[in-house]
Amino acid sequence: MSIFWIIFGSTLGLLLLLLFIFLYFIYKVTFYSPKKWQKNEVRLERSLDYQGTEEKAISLINDLIAIDYQDLWMMSRDSLRLHAYFYENKNSNHYVLMFNGYRGTVRRDFSGGAIEFMKMGFNVVLCEQRAHGQSEGHHITFGRKEQYDVVDWINFAKEKWGNSIKITIVGISMGGATVLYASDKIDPEIKVIADCPYSSQKDVIKNTMRKMGYPASPIWPFGYLSSLLFCHAALKDDAKNNVTRSKNKILIIHGTGDTIVPYEMSERVVKGNEDHVRYELFEGVEHGLSYIKDSDRYRKIIREFIL
Repeated sequence: MSIFWIIFGSTLGLLLLLLFIFLYFIYKVTFYSPKKWQKNEVRLERSLDYQGTEEKAISLINDLIAIDYQDLWMMSRDSLRLHAYFYENKNSNHYVLMFNGYRGTVRRDFSGGAIEFMKMGFNVVLCEQRAHGQSEGHHITFGRKEQYDVVDWINFAKEKWGNSIKITIVGISMGGATVLYASDKIDPEIKVIADCPYSSQKDVIKNTMRKMGYPASPIWPFGYLSSLLFCHAALKDDAKNNVTRSKNKILIIHGTGDTIVPYEMSERVVKGNEDHVRYELFEGVEHGLSYIKDSDRYRKIIREFIL
């Protein structure tokens, strides 16, 4: 073997090793969960401007934590044991399934909304997404695999409480995108509520890269490859396509001051789907804070949509 091929092979091997290390770094930073700090349910997101509502937010979280619940467990189609908090109302045949956001905790993300649904007399199921809370798994796939968990939770609910039950699915942030991705795979009578969802995995990851000062377009292929290699997930969803195919009534809520997921992502999903999508903007409101900032209007919108 000539010295050229030895040098070429060694160089190629080193480059492949460096690529693998870089992709694994992206995986740990972007896709791996849970992190230790995720266990703190009253930890508020430091990157958000709560505009003086911090005390209200923490109070709502503590109020929900204090309410008695039952544990539910379901096995996903890829053999992960998934957990949910169940708040029962024996007088209701309506079940609201709620899905948390990226590296969030479901009782923090839905602290206000869950209590509102309880006050409306519904059964509430707070589903901890894979790789969050007590649910198994370590890969966040930004809705690629999670959308099928939504479908499986719906099937679980019907098997447990009967095919005649009414179901509404609700998601916030990543959970919002997840329920939109699932909207073309579920029964058309199920209503869908998405709070501050992103349009696609590509859109939200590239937006985050730009916010961090990185060149989004050159780096995105490495993020895609990292997810493919370590999470076995091709990040190819676009909520507009799912919503267009969906026959469900859909409500999308977004704040115009959202610095995490720009509200224009929701607008892109809504465009062309106005016949079955209701779109509500909250002026100047940050990511996921629409309920906290204007509880009365949020409550009114939800009631009009569901009842």
